[in-house]
Amino acid sequence: MIRIGIIGTGTISTALVTGFLTCEEGTGNYHFYLSPRNTAKAAALKERFPDGVTVCENNQEAVDASEWVFLTVLPRQGEEVISPLSFREDQKILTIMSDHPVERVQEWTAPASKIVRMVPLPFAALHIGPIAIYPEDSEIRQMFTPLGEIISVQEQGQLSIISGLTAIMSAYYHLIYDVTDWGCEQGLPAEASLKYMTAFFEALSHKAALAPDGDVKALAYEMTPGGLNEMALKNLLGHDAFRLWRDALDEVMARLNAHA
Repeated sequence: MIRIGIIGTGTISTALVTGFLTCEEGTGNYHFYLSPRNTAKAAALKERFPDGVTVCENNQEAVDASEWVFLTVLPRQGEEVISPLSFREDQKILTIMSDHPVERVQEWTAPASKIVRMVPLPFAALHIGPIAIYPEDSEIRQMFTPLGEIISVQEQGQLSIISGLTAIMSAYYHLIYDVTDWGCEQGLPAEASLKYMTAFFEALSHKAALAPDGDVKALAYEMTPGGLNEMALKNLLGHDAFRLWRDALDEVMARLNAHA
């Protein structure tokens, strides 16, 4: 059984614990030692997975009990929370703190032998979605494959870009909300509007993933001249609407780069 300590029990760590303890490969193979930093989330996980979760008295207890230590605290709290802890040379560290490079985390966790930086997402609880890692690590790849699609990058800066891209998640949900709400205003029942739009976006994403040579832009122009798609696209382009998405990502990357 692999013993995993989690420092910082929040949304992502909850998703990871849930993903591991609900996948076939993880049944009986993992035990999680949770820090008490978020009492409610830790207690909820313990209640749901009584045989797979131990809620520790403090962060050091979680570290001492573990082979792997997942660092999932908020980046601004990283040094304050982690640097006072004592790690062992045989321990392996996984960090999801987007603002801190591997080298900085290595200083806080020495003499731990291995450090991997990761960008997981809440979808890991459902065993779907991308999981980006740096550097490539066969043990991590094998361990996390049941939770989603592993994407390894060659440079640490590329992982920061991926961290930046994840910032549009809430905006994407808001887009679905807005168009679904528009459908309701026009007379569609709420359930039908939401079901249609989520299936619609899923199909669009699937087709984009299969785009020849990765040319997604070409898909945008596979439309009937003078048709409804052309009308909607011209309207958005005329208002420079897509520029706003890039502006938002630029602001996110400025923050990430400031802490790199």
